[in-house]
Amino acid sequence: MGLSTSLNTAIGGLNAAQVGIGVVSQNVANAGTTGYVRRTVSTADSLTGHTIGVQSTQVQRLLDKIVQHQLWQEASGAAYTSTRASALSNLDKLYGAPGSSTALDTIFNKFTGALQSLQNDPSSYSLRSQVIDNATQLARQLNTLSNGVQALRSQAESSIASAVGKVNDLLGALSKVNTRIVGSPNDGATAALKDQRDLILSELSQYVDIKTTEDARGSVSVVTGSGTQLFDGTAAVTFKFDEHSGLGPDNQWSTDPTQRGVGTIKIIDASGNASDAIANRIFRSGEIAANIELRDKTLVQAQAQLDEIAAQMAKALSEHSLQSTAYPAGSPTPTGRELDLGFDPAKQRLNTLTFDYAPTPPGPARHFTFVNAPAGATLPPSSEPNTTVIAIDFSAGPAVVASQIQSALNANGATGFAVTNTGSVLQITEPSGRVSGLSAKTSALTADAPTTGMPLFVDADNKPFFASYDEATRKTGLAARISVNADVINDRSLLVGPAGTAAGDTTRPKALLASLTSSVRSFDNRSSPDGATAPFSGTITNFVQRVVSSQGQAVEAAKRLDEGQQVALASIQSRFQTTAQVNVDQEMSMLIELQTAYAANARIISTMKEMMDVLMRV
Repeated sequence: MGLSTSLNTAIGGLNAAQVGIGVVSQNVANAGTTGYVRRTVSTADSLTGHTIGVQSTQVQRLLDKIVQHQLWQEASGAAYTSTRASALSNLDKLYGAPGSSTALDTIFNKFTGALQSLQNDPSSYSLRSQVIDNATQLARQLNTLSNGVQALRSQAESSIASAVGKVNDLLGALSKVNTRIVGSPNDGATAALKDQRDLILSELSQYVDIKTTEDARGSVSVVTGSGTQLFDGTAAVTFKFDEHSGLGPDNQWSTDPTQRGVGTIKIIDASGNASDAIANRIFRSGEIAANIELRDKTLVQAQAQLDEIAAQMAKALSEHSLQSTAYPAGSPTPTGRELDLGFDPAKQRLNTLTFDYAPTPPGPARHFTFVNAPAGATLPPSSEPNTTVIAIDFSAGPAVVASQIQSALNANGATGFAVTNTGSVLQITEPSGRVSGLSAKTSALTADAPTTGMPLFVDADNKPFFASYDEATRKTGLAARISVNADVINDRSLLVGPAGTAAGDTTRPKALLASLTSSVRSFDNRSSPDGATAPFSGTITNFVQRVVSSQGQAVEAAKRLDEGQQVALASIQSRFQTTAQVNVDQEMSMLIELQTAYAANARIISTMKEMMDVLMRV
């Protein structure tokens, strides 16, 4: 090896050692810096003609990219679970711990307990007042819970707006730093830029679940877990969110802009094309996905449950059943049933009329349910077997109603029956006696109606809430509006019955209590604590208890899921830091090696100089 070759090699080694010492110093100085990834120096030897030496010195970041990608996915999942757990915890605080003095089930039980006491002594003014006071407390609790649920939905809406703005800022910053990285040499400055880019991506992963790829130039592209491109290495998409403030129960998300009462997220690509990110399910994990789910599903169901409690109480307490008698009366072989519908329409409303009969040939009994609704109204199908639901306008008068029922029976294969009326009395007969049942359900519209039921709980403006074909629409937000009937507050004797009822009559108090604690009812699938596929059937007391307990179970499940996700995140963070984190002891050892190498190369240069001096003197 010639002297010049040796000199070149020594100078190259000296430069490499110098760069290495600088990198080690930088590692030690940033040992506690967030996002800093440990660097190392790699060198490449070259052979050009007869010259051997160090071709290049590159600074490389030491990290496991597979583990880094897993870290971002787990961070997205952790943001999702923590956001959801926090919101459900706040919701659980609204409901109160089951059995506590402020819990919904406790307040409901106090109300039914007051009805129980009134049943034992209907003439007591203090017991009547206790019923009113506890009913008022229950109505106000439902108002408070409804307002709290909507406040949490508004909070989720605001959080979505904030997160969308942050995502846009992060994508803008990513575009700028990525441009600086592309084409830059692999030196310390480029490594610092990549650290900065990774910090941006790490923060972005908390809002959106992301996947990244990096090309040979060092340029990164970003897509969501659903496959939507967020950044192609050159240009980033832009998100827009039309935030709605002060959400109410009626404000819900819809693909139809005219029906939508909350904000939606539009994604706009570099070409200006826009699409609905929520409708396309772009967000599947991360903080944004959690808040969308809370706003549009979890909290909407919580509101539906409160509205269902309010609606079922109002309906149950005001309902009254009408039973038919054999027709002809006194006949040893009656051929049908008759039902008197002669009540004051200003005080009582007919909701449904049910007709049962035995088919031919013999088989399961068939049922017709005639619902008080405009003719042609669209009604949901019955969940009961062998039941046909038909809309009938009962305001048309007895003769017209009888004619409508006759036509409906004939049109649906129930032939051979005769539907007639005598004044307000409706008769359905069949020569062989196949008529097995005829009954009706009414709702009391006023507290002084001559019925066992009464509208103790009312909607806004003291309007009675009753079962009807459009109940689903009227029910939305009822928990926020429900109150105690002002007429009953002003005249508490109505709890026992209308004017003329004996002060000690227990008929109405018993009926009111039974409607809440004994009567088995079917609840709307959308409000079922067990999910829409598991409809709930039971008493209102059972439903209230189930709603409160299921809420506690939901928050505990969310907490456990979040705890598990945080453990998974901590585990992957530990794995990532094993490679990427700076170990000061390791760096000191490396520094000693580099100092030794530097001294050795410096000694070679010094020796070369001495040899050159000797040659020059010869």
